[in-house]
Amino acid sequence: MLLNQPLSAENVKYTFTRVKDTHEENGQKFITLFGRLTIQSSVESKSAWVEIEEVKWDQAPPKLKSMPNAMYLYAVSENIFKELMNVSGRHHQNLYFLTPIYMSKEFKRLGF
Repeated sequence: MLLNQPLSAENVKYTFTRVKDTHEENGQKFITLFGRLTIQSSVESKSAWVEIEEVKWDQAPPKLKSMPNAMYLYAVSENIFKELMNVSGRHHQNLYFLTPIYMSKEFKRLGF
């Protein structure tokens, strides 16, 4: 597991990224969901978990349809990161809707 590899504690950052976007292909609308847990040091960046899924618009729950097309980037503590890793192994779909306890957050609306 990546968490066991030695990195200098003062230079390590833990981030959680989640993205929801919509697009159309051949007249059919889709929702793309993306999630990533990343460990960053001053030397390198490693993805500890990453997942991308596509859902047909007409099969998506209303909660998913109503979410903004956006990217969220959360800086989290090591303990929260470990909890997110646990969730990613059991029920990774929950991470697309989850807002963790964070130290800082970046938000970028996608589209127009």
